[in-house]
Amino acid sequence: MRALLFLLLAGTAQAGTLFEYGRQCAEQIAEIPAFSCMAGEEIPITIDGKPVPADKAPPSCDRPSLLHQADAQSQCVPGSRALVLRDDKGAQISAICRKQVARPAGSWWFDEINVISHSLKDGKTCWFTAKAKAPLSAATGIDGRAVPSPSTLKRPAVPADKVWQTPHQVAWSQPACVNCHDSGPFMYSPYIAQTTQLPGDPFGFYEPKAIGEDFKRAWSKLHAFGITTRGNTCTACHRMGNMNSCQVAMQQSTGRAPQEGGDEWSRRFPQSHWMSPGNLHSQTQWNEQFSESLKKLAACCENPQGAGCRVVEYGSKGAQR
Repeated sequence: MRALLFLLLAGTAQAGTLFEYGRQCAEQIAEIPAFSCMAGEEIPITIDGKPVPADKAPPSCDRPSLLHQADAQSQCVPGSRALVLRDDKGAQISAICRKQVARPAGSWWFDEINVISHSLKDGKTCWFTAKAKAPLSAATGIDGRAVPSPSTLKRPAVPADKVWQTPHQVAWSQPACVNCHDSGPFMYSPYIAQTTQLPGDPFGFYEPKAIGEDFKRAWSKLHAFGITTRGNTCTACHRMGNMNSCQVAMQQSTGRAPQEGGDEWSRRFPQSHWMSPGNLHSQTQWNEQFSESLKKLAACCENPQGAGCRVVEYGSKGAQR
């Protein structure tokens, strides 16, 4: 009986922690609505431009997911969906429902759901994650047809605390969200750019750990900031973060390193140089426009205090370039 009481109290505490964080995010940014993953836009998985069957998970593809999960079959699992829940002058809320195990076409089972809520007024950003229980299976997962809001008291058919992880779980997971989202709340990649479901705020205010004590404590030593140089053609379009953006994304998006999970097609120009987006230049033209700026950014990534480097602190008063 005591064990049962302990479990009930623990569940209540977990739900309260999730709701408290959700309530703070709703009050300071916007309430996250309940949604259906199936209403999202499916993210294509192709090899040499040809769609991969839904029940296959090839080891490489044209535009792999940037997110590498140890328990996923590959970074090229078909069927993931993206949707924008809100995008206006006040707030942006983006969701992505991920499949890490291949399933039949139209399956509503997903293995991970991520939601980012971002205020355009002051840059405050909230992070929510739901993960299916291991071992992952094609026949189970998270039911994406009715994903409950993590920020409302309304009792849905599926309780929010049965879907969403606690703020403690999300904040202390590795790698931390802000390691990759170091230049802003929303990451661009060829994978997500195949859809229309990507909000943009490349120079807006950004405070990734402003809400939630768990995020403040867990990310206290993670100092995300922007890096630029005078007249830089790369940071004329977006910020360059000092963590994953410097270490990985900058290399993979400019042909300096192959994209993990990418096939031979992805390694050829212009696919190998997916920054800047929609680039139609020859490689010679690309080099003339971006190579010197890239070289300077790489030097500043190594030493942000070096000559000509400028550090851009994030925050409600630190978003200016």
